[in-house]
Amino acid sequence: MKKLLLLFAGLLLVWCGHAQVSQTARWEQELKNSSNHYTLIPMGSQGIALVHDKQKYEAGKHVWEIIALDTLLQEKWTQEISVDNRYNFIGHDFRDGFVYFLFRYGETDSGDLKVLKMGDGKDGVETHSYDPQLSIKLTHFNVIESKAILAGYLSSEPAILLFDLENDQGRIVPGLFVKSTQLLDVRVNTNNTFNIVLSESPSKANKKLVIKTFDHTGTLLLDDAIGVEGNKTILSAVTSTLSRDELLIAGTWTEGVNQQAAGFYSVTVDPYNEQKINYYDFPQLSHFLEYLSPKRQAKTKSKADRKRAQGKVPDFRVAASPVRIEETTDGFLFFLEAHSSTTEPSQYNRYNGYPFSGMPYPYGFYPGAGYPYRLYNSPYFYNPAFNNSGAVEVKMLQASVVVLDAKGAWLADHGRKLDEIKKPTADQISDFLYHNNKVAILSAKEKELVWQISQSDGVPLVNEKKTIRLQLATEAIRSDDDDATVRHWFGSQMIVYGYQTIKNPEKGNRDVFFINKVTVE
Repeated sequence: MKKLLLLFAGLLLVWCGHAQVSQTARWEQELKNSSNHYTLIPMGSQGIALVHDKQKYEAGKHVWEIIALDTLLQEKWTQEISVDNRYNFIGHDFRDGFVYFLFRYGETDSGDLKVLKMGDGKDGVETHSYDPQLSIKLTHFNVIESKAILAGYLSSEPAILLFDLENDQGRIVPGLFVKSTQLLDVRVNTNNTFNIVLSESPSKANKKLVIKTFDHTGTLLLDDAIGVEGNKTILSAVTSTLSRDELLIAGTWTEGVNQQAAGFYSVTVDPYNEQKINYYDFPQLSHFLEYLSPKRQAKTKSKADRKRAQGKVPDFRVAASPVRIEETTDGFLFFLEAHSSTTEPSQYNRYNGYPFSGMPYPYGFYPGAGYPYRLYNSPYFYNPAFNNSGAVEVKMLQASVVVLDAKGAWLADHGRKLDEIKKPTADQISDFLYHNNKVAILSAKEKELVWQISQSDGVPLVNEKKTIRLQLATEAIRSDDDDATVRHWFGSQMIVYGYQTIKNPEKGNRDVFFINKVTVE
């Protein structure tokens, strides 16, 4: 017995040795007057860029402050940019060492555009103006090889504009104007090509999941249509980015016209062979239902098993947003979050109507458009969360990482309950890291950073939490009106950021925007 206890203790030490989570640096900025909104742009190993809305105006121009931090969260440089105050900041991207900012004139879909390009802060800012002379409702913004990809809808049909930043010329990418079609994803690959995913539904009997890949000039390289089974409906999609040879599409599906998801699907793209979409309902997963009580979990799974045995789709439905796909040597990891919505009095009006995370629509303007890292922040979208008479309050329920093999088949899954964290929009709040054949899922709840480490088959090894680190040991978090946001940054590094009120026993209280660096090893 003593030997068994020693063996167990040794294994526990090995597990914990692979599950060290520490907060290694912090940056914060005190909020003064109304200059309180920050948009965060991760730049991988090159650091972080912050867009600070100072609510400052000079000679008819809106002044924005750009702050660059290194990987130790030390300030590298700060620069102000001025844009005609009739233009709204609506998007950003980081690509090949440059940060790009997208502005649009006025409050309509026909306003002209400005793309600002900034490097290390020493060479100033390039401004590129583009008037598409079209009324396009933008949903996605990316940059590839000095070409800005502007995707969205002309009337109700998907469209992509390609704007060349070298000669300030734009054009429409042909072949996309199809009725009864949704634009689900636009994503840049590691080889400087980009994918778009469409859901075509000309009739109930003829539904297709369409993938198109283009080079940076807009030349079509791949055009593939995959049949959607029976009464199933594709709700959302994200693609991998060709770090592996295989291109994977994953997302959520439902039955009929229901807008809540029944489960997730996956398919690898192979236009030269028969392609079959893998459909899985959520109760099939080992850990997806963990936000429910044990009794309700068992009842839901039992009911789903009976339905499945009868050849029917289980009744369980939930709102779920795909976030990203990570590619590994053995296959893929598909990350999504589940949430629900309720109508309650607004609690989110402290910071000029901006969501605290700085990323108000990370899942995209349209349902299912998964874009957590390259924000398209549409100022035209009516967001009832900031209406004083009431709010649609979103409760974040579950973070899920699904393990898929090289062909896109489900192998295992990891999950962590998000404790019904409340947000003003369906905003990504958690993230994951794959390290040493284990999965770490991190989020923040009130004043604490919370994490779970699980082994390759999804069985949890560590569930821990720690107070979000402050600059001084004598200080305390007085209030955290909105739970902070977690993002994977690069390698084994993550960040947690948001807004806090800090209590200092000598200097009193101060409101701050903060970023903490989190290392998982």
